[in-house]
Amino acid sequence: MKKATHPYLTRQNMMTSDYEIFHYSDTNLYKVNLHHHDFYECYLFISGDVTYIIEGKTYTLIPGDIVLINSRDLHQPIINKVSKPYERIVLWINKEFLNSLSTKTMDLKRCFEDPKRKNVLRTDFEVQANIRNILFKLLNLETYKGMGKDLLYKAYLVELFVYINTQLFHNNSKASIEIKKSSLIDEIIQYINNNIKEDIRLDELSEKFYISKYHMLREFKKHTGTTIHKFIIQKKLILAKEYILNGMPINSVYEHAGFGDYSNFFRAFKNEYGLTPKQFYKMMKRE
Repeated sequence: MKKATHPYLTRQNMMTSDYEIFHYSDTNLYKVNLHHHDFYECYLFISGDVTYIIEGKTYTLIPGDIVLINSRDLHQPIINKVSKPYERIVLWINKEFLNSLSTKTMDLKRCFEDPKRKNVLRTDFEVQANIRNILFKLLNLETYKGMGKDLLYKAYLVELFVYINTQLFHNNSKASIEIKKSSLIDEIIQYINNNIKEDIRLDELSEKFYISKYHMLREFKKHTGTTIHKFIIQKKLILAKEYILNGMPINSVYEHAGFGDYSNFFRAFKNEYGLTPKQFYKMMKRE
């Protein structure tokens, strides 16, 4: 019997404090904008004709791939053939909650935070089946009426991330993954990430990387799906949200996140997220 799926949600914020999980299957999803989350995302690709852009790298996905995205990764699925069912299981998990499930010897966040981590995990059929089974156990809790529901979801999440971390860092037989990328764009993105608190100008980037500004703009859009200016603004906003959630006064955030003045910060924040910095803070503290 085919398992039930969820209607696709456009929201990019969690409504619960620990985790949310969705089983999607779409044939009318044309575009998802480049975005990020304030939480971790673990995504099992089941079917479809989809490539995935993460921080300027394009991954050609095949069924069974696991995509791992941290809160700072700008990412975007590209649906190449809309008529082909795009099926996936999407798990969102709160960063602090995952940390609370970790121990001194087992950091479950490592698959999202380790400098040597990979965004896409491709394994053999047995491993894929095990990961898929754990995700379906989490999905089935949605209608579970038995005892221990408050314990089971924690047990399943621990099992899942112990398994994923083991495959990432202690299994040398992982399959190769086709990645389209540009070394130049990789270097530019790394420079932006390392200097995001500064006022980064296009002329400065052009001179630093010995490339004409217009060629740089074309190549950046080609590999990331967005403009350099928008990418920099989104990265500054990610940093600003982290500062807000850590309790920094909102009228001080703009300066620490590299915005020229408060009005520019306020306008960019409202345009990107549809709410003001203060509204964002209140919403996140309420969840």
